[in-house]
Amino acid sequence: MNTLKNFFFVLICLTFVLTHAQHPERQYTADVEKAKDWVKLINWTRFKNLSRTSSQQTLMGEILLNANKYALTNWWEKRGFKNTPLNEYLDLKGVSEHYIRPVAAEAEALAASLRMGLYDSSFTGIPEAEAEAKTIQLIKSLSHSHLSISNQGWGRKWQSALWAGYTGFAAWMMWDKLDKLTRNEVLLMIYEECEWIMNDKNLQQIKSYRDLNGNITSPGDTGAEENAWDSLILSVACAMMPENPNHNKWMNKLIFLNINALSRPKDLYNTKKYNGKPFNKWLIGTNINNDGTIVNHHFIHPDYMTSPFEFNPIRFFALAQAPTPKVFKQKLELVFSAFTELNFKVGDSITGGIVKSPGGTIFNSQSNTIFYPLGTDWGKDRRMNFASFCSTTSAFAKHSKTKKEASKWVLKFGQTALEMQNRFDDGHTYTDKSEDSYPSREEWVADMATTAYITETLKLLGKTKFTNKNFN
Repeated sequence: MNTLKNFFFVLICLTFVLTHAQHPERQYTADVEKAKDWVKLINWTRFKNLSRTSSQQTLMGEILLNANKYALTNWWEKRGFKNTPLNEYLDLKGVSEHYIRPVAAEAEALAASLRMGLYDSSFTGIPEAEAEAKTIQLIKSLSHSHLSISNQGWGRKWQSALWAGYTGFAAWMMWDKLDKLTRNEVLLMIYEECEWIMNDKNLQQIKSYRDLNGNITSPGDTGAEENAWDSLILSVACAMMPENPNHNKWMNKLIFLNINALSRPKDLYNTKKYNGKPFNKWLIGTNINNDGTIVNHHFIHPDYMTSPFEFNPIRFFALAQAPTPKVFKQKLELVFSAFTELNFKVGDSITGGIVKSPGGTIFNSQSNTIFYPLGTDWGKDRRMNFASFCSTTSAFAKHSKTKKEASKWVLKFGQTALEMQNRFDDGHTYTDKSEDSYPSREEWVADMATTAYITETLKLLGKTKFTNKNFN
């Protein structure tokens, strides 16, 4: 068996060399085969030995377990995976977003639950050994179908760095459970997508809503979300491989993308130094409004005010027990105040249209609902993106008052999400697209719950370390 595995490993490496010889633009600065020696395993014992808990962590854990239950049962069957033996690759049936992203999100959610001691077979009905085997099968299938292995695979596209980030994170969490071949395929995927992002996806520059002169260069379409999701693969790579020779250049790009993702016009005058240079010297434009609102889909859109924070790098470095650039805490309080304090008056003209009835703040403390000033194109029953954002805010905001208020909203939004899940025996969240029209809405919930559960657990472990180090 080992001889056969070694044969396939050599074959994969040969395929990689031949494939990249045909694409001279793919020039890696480190030997991928050596990268496995730079992987730092996550210390899971500190989670399993954790004696403390909180209402927020418990609630996010319940939501994540529901998502796990659905993933391992009805979701697995609906994706057509049921009849594939656990030792074989799954047929993902495509290479675009809704074939890859949802599968990667479920792999990440299952891996986190299993490794952090949350997974409960008595709740899901699936033995832990089977859940682990299915998680590994997802990781293997995703990495094996990436274009770094297959010429017809997924990757080096619009959002592929995000999907690779999910897959890479799942693999990192399960690293000591993966065979040699899978580890190398995961690393090939990570290197490929990092290179793609380092080269700005072969574009002239990264996306920006406004240029440095204040001119709108991407009408109706912020770069906040895209820059943040592009950075996810770099977050995973840097946290996972702190001794990798590429670490500092990856880290600088990660900082650059995150600073630009949440930059606002006022930041053009911000000369405070972050990671070696003034804040405004990192900027190529701005992506959010001065009041913390964000324009996407051509209107001020509350869902996209949370999006950049869904890909926040802090949790990855905290899991690695490594200092995190403090600039990754930026704009948490600004956007939280935009949700809770910014008053939208009926009839006022704002970017994208006229404020609808009933007006008020986006977070409604009386009804625990979300007010969309101009309506929404996804659905009004989204809660987990807001719960996840508030979890991140409660953990890493500067002021204790903000942290306390955000913690309350985690419970409010989380309880609504749990009640939605409790309508169904298999743990899924939505009745149909009338509640959320995003095709991968269930897997999106799993991802949000994963982020929130990890964040709430990290809060119980104590303060996260931050740095303002120059990575040049």
